[in-house]
This record gives sequence, C-alpha cells and structure tokens, in this order.
Amino acid sequence: MRPVPFSDRSKHGIRSALYALTALMATGCGSSPISTTNGFDPYLADGVFGAFEAQTQHCKRDDGSLWGETLCGPMLVADPATRRVWANRNAPHLQPVEGENLWTGSLPAGVPIANSLVRYSDFDWVMVMLPLPRDSQDLGYLVIHESWHRIQEKIGLPSAPYAADHLEDERARYLMRLEFRALAEALVAVGICRTTAVRDALGFRSARLGIYPGARQQERVLDRNEGLASYTGVKLGVADPHEFARQRLIDFDSHNSLTRAYAYASGPAYGLLLDDFRPDWRPALGDAAPADLLASVVAPRHQADLEDASDRYRGQDVRAEESARRQAREAETNRLLAAYAENDRIELPLRQMQFEFDPNLVTTLGAAGTHYGKLIVRDHWGEIRADQGAMINAAFTRLTVLAPNQHESSGPGWTLTLREGFRIVDGPVDGLKVVQESPQETVPETVLDR
Repeated sequence: MRPVPFSDRSKHGIRSALYALTALMATGCGSSPISTTNGFDPYLADGVFGAFEAQTQHCKRDDGSLWGETLCGPMLVADPATRRVWANRNAPHLQPVEGENLWTGSLPAGVPIANSLVRYSDFDWVMVMLPLPRDSQDLGYLVIHESWHRIQEKIGLPSAPYAADHLEDERARYLMRLEFRALAEALVAVGICRTTAVRDALGFRSARLGIYPGARQQERVLDRNEGLASYTGVKLGVADPHEFARQRLIDFDSHNSLTRAYAYASGPAYGLLLDDFRPDWRPALGDAAPADLLASVVAPRHQADLEDASDRYRGQDVRAEESARRQAREAETNRLLAAYAENDRIELPLRQMQFEFDPNLVTTLGAAGTHYGKLIVRDHWGEIRADQGAMINAAFTRLTVLAPNQHESSGPGWTLTLREGFRIVDGPVDGLKVVQESPQETVPETVLDR
C-alpha cells in the first residue's frame, strides 16, 4: 500500500506489456481522450502502470497452468481519497487516457473501494488501491492474490462468509502461533528436519481444532478463500516464494487479531509444502482444507508429544505473551462494552449492507457482536465511514457509533451521510438515537361537491 517507483521502465516498455490486455477493447464510446500533464500524469508515478504490468507479466507467465484458468482480466486501480480510477478496459463513466491503453474517470458512489473483487458495469473487476506497494514482490503478490478471487467461482471454490472467532481465545492463539513457527521452519528445512516441522505444525493444528466446536469448518472456509488466494499470490507473484511465505509467518506471529487474517500467513505455507509433498493436490482438493491434504501424506504429531514439540518453538515465551494479551484484551473488551452501553450513540439498521473493513483491527465482543477499528458501510439509508471504530451486533442487523455531535451527522472518527428520505430520531432509551425512514407525507383527498 505504498507508492511504486518505476523509473527504470520506459513508457514504451510498459505500453508493450499492456497491449495484449487491451488490443481488443472498446475505444472510449466517442469520449475525448484525457491529456496528461506535460505528457505524463503524476498519478501514474504512484504505480498505476506498475499494477497493470504486474498482472500482465505474472498471469501470462502462468498462462492458466496453476488453476486451469487465466488470471488476466478486468482490473481497476483506485484512489480512495478522490475515487479516481484507472482501468485496463472501457466502462461507463471512464475516458481513454491519451497515448495509453488505459481508461480513467471517477468511480460511482455505490462502488466500494478496497483491495478486493468488485462488481461494476456487469463485470467482476479486480481492484487494488493507491498507494501501492513499493516492493515489486509485494505488488506482484497483491495483484495476483486479488486476481485469484476473480476466478475462484469458475474453478469451484466459491467464497463464503467467514470468521474464526475462536482465535481470540488464549489457547487457540497459542496453538496457532506454534503452528506458524513450525510452518516457517518447514519452509527452509530439508530432509527429516523438514518432515519433523510439518508434523509439528499439523499436530498443533489438530489440537486446536479438537478443542473448539465448529473450528474445523470455520477455518476450512478461510483456508479455501484467503488462504488459497494468498498461496496463489505468493506462488506466482514473487521471485522467492518460500522465503516470502516464511517472512509472512514471522510477521503474523505478532499479529493482534487472527480471527479473519491468519490464513494470509498459513495459506501460502500449506500450498507450497503441498507442492513439494503432494504435487497433484489442487485437482484433488475437493471440499477439504489444504492442511487436511498435507495431513494425508505426513502424519500429524501425536497430542501426547506436543508439549515436547512446543519447546522447539519457544512455547513458554508464546504462552506468556498470550497470557498478557488475554488480560489486556479483557480490559479492552470491558471498556468497549461499557462505552457502547453507557454513552450517547446512534444505531443504524443493516439490511443490504456493502461492507469494507480492516481485518487487522477486529475485536470480537462475544454475544454483543464485533468491534471494527476501521470500516465503511453502505446500506439503504446511505453511508457511514468510521476510522476510530464502530460495533456491529452478532446478527449483523445493527451498526452502532458513539458520541454523535449536535448535528448528529458525525462523531469521533466517523461521518454519516444519509440519503434523502431518512432521518435521525430519539430511540427507546436515553442517549440512543436511531436512523429511520421519514414518513411519507399524505396528500389529503379533495372532495368535490356535485
């Protein structure tokens, strides 16, 4: 998510790399090309060309061999601050960029901006946001990761709602972190040492899944969605996949919230290890998680031996860190629950939600729901943007923000834009405001004397 300098690439070379994607595309529907300033648009220095070039380079080298489907396709690069967007094919609201095989314009308000798959103008588009990663490997990973989401339905791996809430628990995090550490070792070890690390990782995973009811299914959904997307991004988008995957595991070892994010780290590792231990694994995946296939060829460590295995990965240190985190999290959970129960607040109903959030800033609050440190939500009533947190109840029917100002359209770190026909009214208890649709005015009937 940082700017990408491409000063070592000529514009001619970049155009050549993009040509194959755009040669058969529409030419702008009669709109006038947008001229660049002094022949070069400053925004392009932030990596717009680089993102399209990365997709072209990596997906053409793969040529559909990994998943049986090309990763090349419609892609948008979007600026979340201005909603300006660049595309590798034409679409409504866009104009051609003079001298380039690109189109640009302003994205309509109803289209979310995120590193994600978005539906726009009857196409599924891969979207990446400015600023983009400086490092070419990080950029390749991001673009290919998101490009996999565009094809996952076609290859029989549809997305599904996911959250592994048990990973907020101290014991679950302890076992997940040991699994990360064993996987990191397995990616660089050889021979019996590698097999030992794989057995350890699978043993820690098996122990965790055996403790928490429903955990196997919850993690399976994440493993098959973000895990496989991350594996594809690493496998095709970086020069040294094993080292890149190892570093992600190291980074996530200190990650504060794993409930929606852990598979970004474990997914590449399990995929790469399967490439070595069971190269035919992708067609054989079926309904399984990748780790389940690996466990079919490498036996997980027995539960009775896991305590000794944990010493290989400094388990005592992990245990102490997770105990301290639990205490801090309990205090933060109590603070949030009290804040949303006692302070002035606004509740918004959720019916047809479009939802963008940072998976690194998620705190589960038990039966009360989930606190999102940063999110954007659009629904029938309009849009809310919260950079300092909002809570969504467990049933996903209600969103709450705190401390509305006197105009009730903003508060600490959040702004609310209501559509015409909606208003904020007093709720059923003191300090609570709710958003509801304004009543329709009735026009009195005119009675005519006869």
